[in-house]
Amino acid sequence: MGKVPLAYPIGTPGIPWGAPDRQTWRDTRKIHRSYDADVVIPLKEFSAQSDCFELVKYGSLAITDDDVGHGVGRDLPLYAVIPQELSHNKPYVLITGGTHGYETSGVMGALSFLASRASQYLPYVNVVVVPCVCPWGYERIERWVASALDPNRSFRRTKEDEADWRTEEATMLMDFLDRLGSKDNHGAIEWLCHVDLHETTQSDCTEFRPAKAARDGLKDYDDHVPDGFYLVGDVVGNHLEWYNAILKRVEKITHIAEMEEDNTLSGYPAASRGLILVPTKELGLCAGGAVDAKYLMTTEVYPDSERTCPKDCVLAQVEAVCAALDLTLDYRINSSS
Repeated sequence: MGKVPLAYPIGTPGIPWGAPDRQTWRDTRKIHRSYDADVVIPLKEFSAQSDCFELVKYGSLAITDDDVGHGVGRDLPLYAVIPQELSHNKPYVLITGGTHGYETSGVMGALSFLASRASQYLPYVNVVVVPCVCPWGYERIERWVASALDPNRSFRRTKEDEADWRTEEATMLMDFLDRLGSKDNHGAIEWLCHVDLHETTQSDCTEFRPAKAARDGLKDYDDHVPDGFYLVGDVVGNHLEWYNAILKRVEKITHIAEMEEDNTLSGYPAASRGLILVPTKELGLCAGGAVDAKYLMTTEVYPDSERTCPKDCVLAQVEAVCAALDLTLDYRINSSS
């Protein structure tokens, strides 16, 4: 994994960004695609046709910049899909996409799972799907939210450094998920599984890692992206068998990322082929911080690889979700028998 000297048009190498640099970054972000057309309309169509799911708006983001064709004051609604009849006698599972808004297969994978597979799990669990956690980033094909913060480091339950780390997107999602537990005065609920769908593109090397280095006052950055699908799991829980079984299912659709010569993957020690384990709560990851699920994972896939294609990446995301739920339910049944 090599280091590349920083050359980024915003800020001064070696000096962390101040408020003017962050504002410059935000002012230069442009809309490239439509959240409404790609996500909201399909969700509303799905909800209108579904006899078992409903669409709920849990918040909105007020947009204050003035993009071409989009005036000041346009709000971005935040949506989740939940069962029409929530049963607190069953555990809950959470599927999230678009925590990093630019990661297309995560958003499309969540939508595809919802449309094609989600209903088959309703007899056993309450399925909650949030297809696009960060629509501002989705429209601008950006990793960060408008405040130049990484949303996948902002799902923190402690108040320490909250002003520096917490994003609106994380706060509103966590508040919504917490409210599910108190709906109809049923109290706390059991979160059995959380799958957060991500991807890593070549633009990580050309834009997002240079931007992060510039923002944080660094002078260089890593330019390596793992070629293939891999999982980010939690160091807590001892679920190695679960992770490896999911990877075997996904490998039928797309290739698994190989570890480096030093047995690392994406800069972390590899727990096994295609798997790294990190302290998810400490890092503020969505899968780890949003809900306290027994089984959790973050997916990563590389759609720019010559060995796959965007369609297969979406299929791999759906397969990862289904494998995670199938195996989780199998373990639950076996442990209770």
